Amino acid sequence: MSDTAEGIVEYAYNNITEWYLQWVESQKSPREKYTKVLLDKLQPSPSILELGCGPGIPIAKMLLDEGAQVVANDISAKQIEMAKARCPGAKLVAGNMTTLTFEPASFHGVISFYTLFHLPRSKLKAMLTKIHGWLKPGGVFVFNLATIDEEEIHGEFLGYGMFWSSYGVDENRAMLTEIGFDVLQVEVLHAGDGKLEEGDPDFDAEFMWVVARKKDSL
Repeated sequence: MSDTAEGIVEYAYNNITEWYLQWVESQKSPREKYTKVLLDKLQPSPSILELGCGPGIPIAKMLLDEGAQVVANDISAKQIEMAKARCPGAKLVAGNMTTLTFEPASFHGVISFYTLFHLPRSKLKAMLTKIHGWLKPGGVFVFNLATIDEEEIHGEFLGYGMFWSSYGVDENRAMLTEIGFDVLQVEVLHAGDGKLEEGDPDFDAEFMWVVARKKDSL
């Protein structure tokens, strides 16, 4: 199932590059606010990993503009090519995030917006555990998750088939605590403040926005 799910996601993002770019540029989202929260909690010139960078905007470019050292990943090679044009200062890596390898304690911060819920939820805990390991002690992780308790959600996104998978809010929070994160903030928000038109891909969607910290070494 997982290869099929991730294949669906990769195929879609490889084929919606221009549409997705326009959508990202026009979409109002808490992404920038949460990125600023991350930067405010970290030292100057932090090393930051972004998972699901898309075309490099708005987040990877914002991080670079703020002086961060950026490694960014996306499952879509075409999205990575677009990111290279917009974020030449970042180290960009195409591929499934579950296959990434970094040394333990490599990053001061990790960011992942609109990405983790494309994984089959059976893989979510292992992915979050990897992220915890990649963070330095005291490192900060900002991200969002879906809030629906559904193992498989198949739908359409910008004209292409898409896959999502999710646990509910309480289960997500408990998982983060079990892995060893201090959950500093959780906010459940309707996409577009609930004001999106019915044709928008995120119409009636709800997301769980999280700020978490890796505990300092004892």
